[in-house]
Amino acid sequence: MTPSPSSPIGQSLSGTWAVWALVMGIVAVKVFAVRATGSVGALTALTDSLIDLLALGMIAGTGRTTGEPEGRIRRLKGSMVMAAGAFMGLVALARIIQPVPLSGGYWGPGAALAVIGLTLGLAWLRGRAVASQPAAVRGEVRDQSIAELAAAGVLALGLVAGVMLGAPALDAAAGLILAIWMAWGGWALIRTAEDTTRMGAPTLVPGLPPVRRGPWG
Repeated sequence: MTPSPSSPIGQSLSGTWAVWALVMGIVAVKVFAVRATGSVGALTALTDSLIDLLALGMIAGTGRTTGEPEGRIRRLKGSMVMAAGAFMGLVALARIIQPVPLSGGYWGPGAALAVIGLTLGLAWLRGRAVASQPAAVRGEVRDQSIAELAAAGVLALGLVAGVMLGAPALDAAAGLILAIWMAWGGWALIRTAEDTTRMGAPTLVPGLPPVRRGPWG
């Protein structure tokens, strides 16, 4: 049964398309940054966004069905995130050992600034979508937005160092930080999967990816 637009879930689903549009916009900008510069940091950030996009689709779909445990969704996404983080961590380590100069001039740092702007817009939309939800859900979404903004800042610093300062190893180091954040957050999702069925535990909001915190939170 489709929720009515006046219900809290219906309002959340009505904002899903805007969230989708911004997430895909962030993905497009990161693809541009990777193609323009060859940045490992941008590639790691792109991988993270693609996994979030997959999770967004899974949760949007399961929000319309019944019988799909939230713990299973968390474990699935956590496993994907950990695998991707481990792989990108190895790629970043290889680039630290053997740095490859970045290209593209100011397009890379400009794309990183665009990612920060789009991430701010995404945080605002998510805040609106969960405004009527319990405090635990609002807190999770806020923490996710802070973590994503911090990750966008790490990406920007890596691109500035790699392109403008001529230090591609620092860009690879930024990619390694992002890969560690991915693996850490994936483990947090798996570890807390069983808690989603307990009273008072945070729940998943249709149209919003599960939250994962990085090493800083």
